[in-house]
Amino acid sequence: MAPPTNALDHIIHLSPPGKLSEAVEHWEKLGFKVVPGGQHADGLTSNALVALADGIYIELIAFEKPANEYPPDSPRSNHWWANKEPGWIDWACLGLEDHVDQTIAARDREVRSGVQYQEGKIGGRTRAGDGQELKWRVTFPELKHGRGTVPFFCQDLTPRELRVPSANVDTHDNAALGISHLHISVPKGKLEDLKSQLSVVLGTRPNDSDEWELTLPPIIANVTPAALRVKLIPSGSSDSKIVEVGFYVEKDGYKDIGTPDGFGKVAFVGPS
Repeated sequence: MAPPTNALDHIIHLSPPGKLSEAVEHWEKLGFKVVPGGQHADGLTSNALVALADGIYIELIAFEKPANEYPPDSPRSNHWWANKEPGWIDWACLGLEDHVDQTIAARDREVRSGVQYQEGKIGGRTRAGDGQELKWRVTFPELKHGRGTVPFFCQDLTPRELRVPSANVDTHDNAALGISHLHISVPKGKLEDLKSQLSVVLGTRPNDSDEWELTLPPIIANVTPAALRVKLIPSGSSDSKIVEVGFYVEKDGYKDIGTPDGFGKVAFVGPS
């Protein structure tokens, strides 16, 4: 039996080229502790991380330079997030096997949703501070799906604890403990097709509100998990995109500073 494919690993927030430090400042104003990440192996991007007590993390990422400073047909132009606007751009589930693309293809033989994944690719980065080399395998959906509607998968080839900083219940001044929800806006005319595709990818069915339950990474989390869901929201737009990420807090410690241009929307959700 194939391992589950609905464990949320991380969510990615893109900043304008060379502006990673501004993103770090914004997230610190929101009350989060931000940990330096490092430069990716391709030299095109750098990141910083917001680790959460539930084992999930936010990746703040930025290209080193604008696209027009690279030669035509450079690796920059073929990067999987080359054409994304700043804000929330993608989400990853934890890869727990070498060939998750084949697992999803096998599920879809009966459903025929049309969802397809590429073969996994090896990636990595050098960790800031100690120079530790990290390696992983990422498995992306085919380009026809775009980026950010169905997740990609990240499988650790070095221990996950090297890639993901630890966090506990008092790491963040805003009292954030973990992720509560992920909202994705999709064109109304594509909603039913995307529901079928996301169900195949995650291996679960949605509820009546078009929400799928996600699980936490299979680690010893430092917090009792809250309900964690991804929801598709029909819209009049022609594109799909992540429009909001919700953080679970147990007490009032957060600051609502709004959503400046170039940043993704953040919501704080208290106990029900």
